[in-house]
Order: sequence, then structure tokens, then C-alpha cells
Amino acid sequence: MVNRITIWLISFCLGALSAVFWPRLPSKIELTILCTLCLLPILLSLYSKHINNTLDTLKGKAGKGVCFCGLVLSGCVAGALVEASVGYLHYAWQLPNDKIQKEITIRARVLKGGCVPSDNILSEHDSTCEKSYKYLVKFIAFEPKVSPYNRTETESNAELLMGKKGLLTSSTYTFVKNADVEHCLHNGDEFTAVVKLKPRYSTQNPVGFNKQMQLLVDNVHVTGYIKTLHSASVTHKHSFRLRMAAVLHTIDIQNRIWWQALLVGIRVNFDKPHWQLLQVTGTGHLFSISGMHLGVVAAYTLLLSAGFLLIASYTKRVVKALISMLRLPHWFAALHLPLQFSLQEAHTLTPVFAIKYRIMIIGAVWVVCGFYAALSGLALPVVRAFVLLTIASVFSLLFIAYRPIHIATAMVAMSIVLFPLSILSASFYLSVCAVFYIWFLTTRFRTENGSRFKTLLLLQLLLGVFMAPLTIIFFNSLSVAGLIANIIAVPVITLLLPSALIILLILTLVYPSKVGATDGGAVDNVYQMAESLFIYLDSALSWLLSVLRYIAHYDWAAINIHIDSKVAACLLVCMMVIIAPPWRYKRHALFVLIIPLLAFYIPSNPDQWKVHVLDAGQASAIVVIKGERAMVIDSGASYRNLAYTASSVLLPLLKREGVEAIDIIVHTHKDNDHAGGKAALASSPLAQNAMWFSPTKNCELGRVEQWEGLAIHFLWPKAGNTINNNDHSCVLKITDGQRSVLLPGDIERTTEYAILALPNSKTNLKADVLIAPHHGSNTSSTDVFLKYVAPKAAIFTQGFENRWQFPAKAVTLRYEALNIPYYMTSFHGYLTISFPADSHTYFNQITTGFTVHSQRFDLNKRWYLDARYPTHLLLSLKSH
Repeated sequence: MVNRITIWLISFCLGALSAVFWPRLPSKIELTILCTLCLLPILLSLYSKHINNTLDTLKGKAGKGVCFCGLVLSGCVAGALVEASVGYLHYAWQLPNDKIQKEITIRARVLKGGCVPSDNILSEHDSTCEKSYKYLVKFIAFEPKVSPYNRTETESNAELLMGKKGLLTSSTYTFVKNADVEHCLHNGDEFTAVVKLKPRYSTQNPVGFNKQMQLLVDNVHVTGYIKTLHSASVTHKHSFRLRMAAVLHTIDIQNRIWWQALLVGIRVNFDKPHWQLLQVTGTGHLFSISGMHLGVVAAYTLLLSAGFLLIASYTKRVVKALISMLRLPHWFAALHLPLQFSLQEAHTLTPVFAIKYRIMIIGAVWVVCGFYAALSGLALPVVRAFVLLTIASVFSLLFIAYRPIHIATAMVAMSIVLFPLSILSASFYLSVCAVFYIWFLTTRFRTENGSRFKTLLLLQLLLGVFMAPLTIIFFNSLSVAGLIANIIAVPVITLLLPSALIILLILTLVYPSKVGATDGGAVDNVYQMAESLFIYLDSALSWLLSVLRYIAHYDWAAINIHIDSKVAACLLVCMMVIIAPPWRYKRHALFVLIIPLLAFYIPSNPDQWKVHVLDAGQASAIVVIKGERAMVIDSGASYRNLAYTASSVLLPLLKREGVEAIDIIVHTHKDNDHAGGKAALASSPLAQNAMWFSPTKNCELGRVEQWEGLAIHFLWPKAGNTINNNDHSCVLKITDGQRSVLLPGDIERTTEYAILALPNSKTNLKADVLIAPHHGSNTSSTDVFLKYVAPKAAIFTQGFENRWQFPAKAVTLRYEALNIPYYMTSFHGYLTISFPADSHTYFNQITTGFTVHSQRFDLNKRWYLDARYPTHLLLSLKSH
């Protein structure tokens, strides 16, 4: 029976996980068919005993095969139905178009991302404000005492958004009633604010962080920013977890930020050096409350509770003597009944007492771990581990015979049922695979028979090796130092965590009394003693961090690896097959799995060239690649000295494509949305020998550069130009003699007319692909300019729901009137334009000579990465 349930649960998990690859959600007809397929095998499985007997009589093994297939089919269909229903439920509500990017007044509660109170943790107005914040909030109803400016409108907004989640960005807040005071919000605070919202959305590129998918995992429906925060409306509701984090500010320790991450899971104050240290050393899982931390707490609780019962067994006679001597009532003796029996005596007397001891120990572990899970803010990895603990506890209490695979399967299935969208997050696969690897490695190598130290060392090394392909898939990096760092850090954190957690609990409970207590009192002494102990622990953590920093400074500590996720998955399976026990077709399986790994090293066609238009938001970033060389035209924007597009998308894309060097870098003009990544490119080893172009340097009318068999014609500005703005943008045309791309930067209509007036402008401007001037502004893309260029395709590099409403409706009408198909990076995502050496290789290149593929519709079409058409263009269509 257990095996049959396990088979069904495995099928359920596989069916649910298939949703990761769906290009769209199933239609209503498909859902009906799935429901029918799901119910029929379930009915068969209910009467499996009678059916099996009948089928065994009729067909023997064939009958069991039919039942097995029905069981697997029902599980797969059930898992698919769960994910499909959750997907439809999430998309059932969408932010109305008339509310997008409009000022509305909302009431919300901060769930995550708030700052930590620093000094007086009991003050209602205490706050810290060092930087901007991103708050994960839940919209709530207005309280009766709250009276916004337009009550009717705000009440309708509250009713519209109530219960939904949003991600709100804010810079330094200026309160309406006190413009001289800067504030930030804390987790749990409720506030009223004027915000601008837009639907859950983000850029889509083949590399880099997928924010749109992560927002769906967090069940976020809208994003936006806080324009005005009403200070009088803020209600502070500090949780016990936040109070613990705030108490850390009262202790004179060096590693306060690290302790907040380790003990209460708050990492909002981490900056770039902190994240880099965790990434390079592969210890990010240690400084956030995860399943490992819950396991440590469970282990210590188990040891302490078992030790307490062991000690209690030796106090039996003492308790009896006290009861007899003090003549205590019988009900008092009854309360101490568990103390009167040792574990051995419980087994020898009656099974009832053995069960009671089991219940007491498991109950203590479950309660403490439940409190710890709540303390973590119910983080998904911790909840998954708590589900695993609960299932194992139930199996143990009910004396159900089970194997690790049974518990692991039940845990994964329960996690999918409780958090269906978590299958889209990296933490789900990292947590599940870590548990599976530990079970597999301990079973395969029978580690219980060897030395404990060697066992733990071997297990940690093998776990690091087997987790490497997963880190490559999700983070495009491999922490070599992590193999050493984790061997040192895991034992230290295992020892520090319970001690520091108990001391912090004492400090948090004592602090309110300590504030009003006199010096030298009992409360003050307890607080000082606990504080001294915590300072000693902080010294140990300082030593650990110094070791991690020492390991991280080596060049080999971390390696950036950009390979296809399918290749990494094959590598992972190949590693599993290698250490698996011998079986008949093991060599054949290894041969099949090695083929994709070898395909990774096949060089690209050196005669083919591609233009990669990155989805950089309201910015421009374009890469031309031929063979192993690259040319960059604009590098995206930079915000708060962070050039995300250049550092996290453009450069990783070049590495993934096998580019060895950047030869030419062109910034069409100095605006941040085009040249924001200049510093990031300059610091890259790929651009050490690059030639730089700008409107005031090297980019001048009439200049032609030969590069990898391509000709780069510079059409603007004129020689001697000293102005670096939109109208003097560097205009260039890249051609192989047959196909060409025109990149005009942000030129306006006056510059378009000036270029048209130049000699041979009709020949020079004609191109197959046009990057639309100035992101589709109505001040560019004049009719005469488009007629001269006569492109077969145009691309608008613009951001989703940008405040300038690019591309302008009038501009898109001009392109449509001239039958020019156009693409928008906000709608299509990242675009790649391929120019093969033989233009007749592909059927759709007979007329165009090139192919265009988009990230959202061709390269990675997924139901959870839906494309949204610009609202202002939709409204214009409806008005007509």
C-alpha cells in the first residue's frame, strides 16, 4: 500500500513539475479531458484488489501493468490540474488598465523588506532610514478612523486591491505633515500612501535574474512606487521577530548584520560586499534561515528533551521521597508521573508509557521547530523542512513502516500542494535536491559503517560536488571555495546557532524590564551576563568571517560558468549514473548523457553574424557577435551606481555565446539610458583592447571600419563635433554587403532631415533592420526617413509602461502605413536577429535574408512569462 501511494505521489510531483515547461495554460476543453483522466484511474485504484484479481486471471502481468499505468496517469494528471488551477486563479485578477500608472491612494501592510528599528524598540515613531527600500505589501481595507482626501475613490481602490500583494519601491520618504523628518517602514507596519501601480512584469533576457517569475512565486500581482506616504496613518505593529532583530542593535557587537541574517532571517541591510562574500564562498544558505537551520534546532531539541527524560528517570526516588516527606496531594504526584519511569522501564512495563515518551519527545521537537519556523517569517525553505519533519513525526507516531524515499516523496508532494508556485523558484530545487542527495549518498556508500568524522567530511564534499550543476543552472557560477568553506563554516554555524538563539531570546524577553530597572538589579545582571556571552559568540563569528574572506580573495574561489541549463541537467544525471551501483545498461546511459556535454564545445558558424537586442527596460543595449568576437552598441542604464544590464545581462551573454573579446564599443551618446554601463564594460577583461566610439570620439561622418568581414559605416555626426546629445547621436550602419542594420541612436527629426540632405543618403540609409530612433518617440521616425531606410523589420527599445508612452501611437501608425513589421522589447523581450552566411538556408529568409526570434514567443515561451501589450496602444485601438 505504501509503495502504491509513493508511486502515485511521484507521478503527482512529475505532473506538477511539467508546468514549468508549459508554453500556455491548458484550455477549458483540455482541463475537462484531464479531469476525466484523473477520476477514472482513481476509481480503479479504490477497487484495485478486486480488479487485480480479475486482471491476473485474465491477462496475468498485463493486468498489473494496466493498473500501474492508470495509477501513474492519475498522479500526473492530478499534479497538472493543481498547477493549472493555481495558474488560472492567479490570472483571474488583473489590474484594470485605467489604474495603470495612475495616482491612487491605498492602505497596505508591510510583509517583507522593512528596515529594523535601531534604538528605542518600543517607540511608535522609531525608525532608521539609510537607503531606499522595496516593500512586499498586502493591500488591506481602510480603517474607519482613516480619512483620505477622496474617500469614495480610496474605498473603491481598497476594495479592488484588498487581499492582493504588491512590491512597492520607495526612495527616502518625506511625510506629508512633517517634511523635515525622514522615515522608513518596518515589517508589520500598516500605512496609507499615494502610489502608482502597474501589473507584475519585468524584462526578459536569456541570462540574468528573472524578476517576473519570482514575483509570481511570491504571488505578487502589482508593482509600483510610493509617491507620497501619509505619516499620520502609519501604525507600527512590531512582531516578536522584529523585536529580536532590534535588540541586536543594543548589543556592542561587530557583526550585527550577519547575526540578523543568521538568527531571524533579515538580510535587508546586506550590501554588495556581503552578497559577494556569500556567492564566492557558497555559504549563502548558512546566513538565512533555511531547512538546515531547522534541522539543527530539531537535533538539539531532540537531544535536550531525551536528556531531560534520561535525567528525570534518575530522579524517580528523589521525587517519591519529596512527595512522601512533604505530604503533597495525589494530583501533584500525578503531574510527575512521567518522571517516575525511565525509558527502559517504560518499555518493560507497558507499551503505553513508551508511546508517551515518544509523544513527549516528538511533541517537543515539533513545537520548538514550529516556533522557529514562525520566527523565520515562514520562509518557504523552512516551511518545507517543517512539513518534512511533520510527516516523519506522523509516520513515527503511527508506527508506519517507511523508507527515506517515502518521506521525501510525501514532503515534495505536500510542498507542491501548499505552495504550488514554488516549483518556479530555485530554492525549491536546491532544498529538495539537497535532501535527496544526502539520502542517496548515505545509502549508496553506507556511511553509517565508517568513522563519523570521515563520513561527515565525505558527505559534505560529495554534496558540494553534486550541487554544483544546480548552482550553475540557477546562478551561472561555481564556487570552488565553497567546498572548503562549507567544511569549516557548517560545524561552526551548527554550534553557534542554538547558543546565540537562546541568548537572544533571553535578551529580548529581559529588555523591556531592563529599560526601567535600576543598575545592579537582578534583571540588569541577567541582561549583562547574556550580553557578555553573546559578545563571545560574536568573536567566534568574526573568526569565521575572517576565514571566509581569506578564502574568497583567491582568483580561483569562484568561476563564472554560462552553459545551457539542459547541458547542466545532463551533467547532473551523468554524475548520478557514474556513482550508481552497476547495472546492465549503465555504459549505454553514460554514452547518451555525454553527447549533450560534447555538443557544448561545438563552435558556432564563424560566417554567421547575429545582432542581440537586449531587453534593457527604458534603455538601449545591443550586441553584434560574429564568431568569437563582439561589438557593443550602447550598454543600458545605471541606477545608484549599479549597471545591471551591462554587468548582469550583457557580459554574461557574451560569455555564454563563447565570445573571447570585445573589439568595438559604441555609445551613441552620453545619456544614462545608453551609456550607463560604460564603467562596467571598461572594467571587464573582455574589453581590454576595445576601440571606443562616441559622438565626440572616433564617430564621424564618412568613417568606415572593417570588422570580422563586416563594414561599419558611420553616418553622423560630422567631423569635429564636440556636442554629445540626442541630435548628435552616433548613427552607424553595419553590413555584410547584402544584409544590413541601421542604428540611429536618439536622433530627432531635425537630424533625420540633415542626414537625408547628405550626398548618397538614399544608398547609405537603406537597411534591412532598423533600430527605431529615440525608442519610438513622436519626435523621430518621420515618414520620409522611414521611406529612405525602407526596413523589412524595426525594433523599439523601450520599457514596459514607461512614463513617456514610447512607442508613440502616431509612430506605430507610420510604420504600419508603410507595411513595416515592428517589435517592442517590452512586449517581445530580448530579440536576436540572425544573418546566416547563406541567406537561402532558411525558407523565411528568401525574402528577408534574416530571422528574428524573441525571448517571450520563440526562445522561452512560458505561461508564467506572459507578454503584455502597451496600455496606451491598446486604449488607442479601442478609441478607434
